[in-house]
Amino acid sequence: MVGLFGAFGERRHGLEALPSTTWSEDERTATFSDERVAMANSFHPVLADDQPVRTTDGDALVWIQGDVYGFERGGSYSPRPTGLDAPTYCANLYEAYGVDFADGLNGQFAGVVYDRDARDVHLLTDRLGSYPLFHTTASGTLLCSTDVQSLPSHPGVETSFDLDYLAEYLAFKRSFGVTTPLSGVEKLPPGTVTTLDLDAMSTDTRSYWRPEYTPVDAPFRFFVDRFTDLFRRVLDEWVRDNLDYGLLLSGGSDSRLVMAAMPKPVVGFHMNDWPNREARTAKRVAAAAGNEFVFLRRDRDYRPRALERNAPLSNFDGWFTQAYPTGFADEITNSVDVLLSGLYSDTLFKGYSLSSPKVSLGPLGTVTLPLEDRIESVDEFVDRLAVETPSYLDGVELDRVLRENVTDEGDHVDHHGVRYRSLRELVVCSDYYPLSNDTELIYTNGLRQLRPYRTPFLDNRLVDLHLSMPVRYRLRRNVVNRAIERLSPRLAAVPHSGSGVSVDRSFPVEYVGRHLNALRRKFVDGEELPEPWFTHGPWSNDAELVRNHGFVADALAENRATVEKLPFLEWDGVKRCYGDHLDGEDNTVELYTLLTLLEMPVTERLRNRDESGNGETDGRRPPRSPPTPVTGSRGDAR
Repeated sequence: MVGLFGAFGERRHGLEALPSTTWSEDERTATFSDERVAMANSFHPVLADDQPVRTTDGDALVWIQGDVYGFERGGSYSPRPTGLDAPTYCANLYEAYGVDFADGLNGQFAGVVYDRDARDVHLLTDRLGSYPLFHTTASGTLLCSTDVQSLPSHPGVETSFDLDYLAEYLAFKRSFGVTTPLSGVEKLPPGTVTTLDLDAMSTDTRSYWRPEYTPVDAPFRFFVDRFTDLFRRVLDEWVRDNLDYGLLLSGGSDSRLVMAAMPKPVVGFHMNDWPNREARTAKRVAAAAGNEFVFLRRDRDYRPRALERNAPLSNFDGWFTQAYPTGFADEITNSVDVLLSGLYSDTLFKGYSLSSPKVSLGPLGTVTLPLEDRIESVDEFVDRLAVETPSYLDGVELDRVLRENVTDEGDHVDHHGVRYRSLRELVVCSDYYPLSNDTELIYTNGLRQLRPYRTPFLDNRLVDLHLSMPVRYRLRRNVVNRAIERLSPRLAAVPHSGSGVSVDRSFPVEYVGRHLNALRRKFVDGEELPEPWFTHGPWSNDAELVRNHGFVADALAENRATVEKLPFLEWDGVKRCYGDHLDGEDNTVELYTLLTLLEMPVTERLRNRDESGNGETDGRRPPRSPPTPVTGSRGDAR
C-alpha cells in the first residue's frame, strides 16, 4: 500500500516488524534500518527513483510520501525543476536552509528527515495535513505511519478503541483534528515540524502555518483574474510532456475547469450506475474539449465488493463506498500515469462549507438562500454539528464529546487538538484544515493507490487566494464558472448537469434557472429511473440501495460475532438501526460506517487480542493526555 512507516528510538524489532503490504505491482517499496531508525515506504516510481535520498554530505536522509510542487521563500516562489524528484528536491533544500525549509514547501506530502550527525528526526506535515501522520509509542519507540491500520500490528503497541472518538467516527464518518478512535494513537497536527531528539527521546513540535481569513475588499473581477491566472499556471507547472493524464470527470464545473486549463489532452474517466444526465453531460464536456471519454459503469454488486476491498484503506475518514475508483483499477492504470480531480473547489471557492438559511416552499421543496447564516459562538458551532449517537452504541453522549473537544480558549479556538486563530477561521476553514476532517479522505487515499494523484485546488497559492476572498463572492458569484468561460468558451456553453444552466450564464440567471429546472424535472419531465437507487447525479442513492439490496443485511450477519464480542456494540441496536432504515428512516451513515469499522484490519486485530486475553477493548479511557514521547503534539503546535 502506498504509504510511509517509521520506527525511531531504541528499537527491539527490525525491518521484519514493519508493514510490507502492497496495493499494486506498480508500487516501488524501499526500506532502511540502522541502530536507531527503521523506515519502510511504498510509492509510485513516477514520483521518485528511490528513497531515502541522501544529502550531498551524506549526513541526512530524506523520505517524502506524496509530492512537492515548489518552494517559497522571502515572497518569491519557484516550482520544482523538471526532472528533479520530490525527495531529492527536499534534500537539496534541507542542505540549504535546514529544517526551516519545510515552511516554504508547496505540495501534498508527509516527510521524514533523519539528520544522523545531529541525531534528530524531523517529521513533516504539509499545510493542510493531506497525508496524515499517525503516531504512537511501543516500549519507548516512537512509531509513525500514514496508515493508522498498520500501527496496532507492530509488536509492543498497546491500544484499544477510544469510545468517545469511535462514536464521532460512527456518527460523522470522520475523526476530527488530531484524534483517532484508537487510544494512544493521534495524528501530528497539520502544518508542523516535529523534531525527535534520538538521544533524549524528547520531542518538540513547531507550527509553521495556520489559516488566517483576511478578506480583501476588491471587485469580483480581481479574484477572477487572479484565480484564472493561478489555476492555469499551476497546471502548466505540473504537466509533463512524457506522462499521460487522467481526470475524474463529472458533469459539473470543477473538473471541467481542470479540463479547460490542461495544456495537453487528458482522458476523462466518469463513474456511474447508468448513462444518466450526469454521465451524458460529462461525455459532452469531453467531446467539446476534444478529449477521450471513458465510462466506468458500476454494476449491481459494485458496493458489496467494495466493502472487503476498501475498508483496509480507511484512516477513520469515510466509509467503504467512498474509495470509488478502486474497483476500476485496471481500466485506469492501464491508460494513464497521473490522476487529477477537481476536488475541494466547492469547499474553497463556493458556499459548500458555509451555513446558509433555507426556506420551505411546502410540496415544492426548499430553497437555499445565497446568504451566510453566520455562526456567532463555539456553542452554536457545536449545536449545528451535533447529531444523535448511533442506536447500537452504548454509553456515549455525542454532545458532551463535542463540547469537551471544541473549546474557546480566549486567544484561540481548539477543535480536537487543532488550533484556529478565531471562531471565524474555525467556521471558514475547519472542513479542510486539517484535511483529515474531511468525510471523504478515503476517496483520495484510494486514488493514491492507483496512480500519483493531484487536485489543483490545494496548491498553496490557491488556498491563499481563498483566504482573501470575501464570503459574498463565494455565495453570490462563481469564480470557477467565470474561469471556465475565459479558458474555454466551448466548455462553458455546455449546461451544468445539476442546474441545467450553461456555465457561461451569470449567477442570478444560474440561481433562478437551477431552481426552475429542479421543479420542472420533479413535476413535469422527470426521467424514470431504472433502479430505485439510481440517480441523475454521479453517486447512487445509498439510502435506497440499502433498502433494495441485501448486502448490508448479509454483511451485518457475517460480522455478528464481532459485534457481540465488542462490549460497546449492541447486536439488538444494530438490528434496530437496520430495521428502522428499512422502515423509512435514513441511517445510511450509521450503517456504512459500522460496516467499514467491522471490516477494518484493526478491528479484527483488537478482537482477536481481546479473545486471547492480551488486552481490553471496552473503549473506556482515562482523562486525555498527549501520547509520549511526543509531548509537543497537542501543546507546542498551538
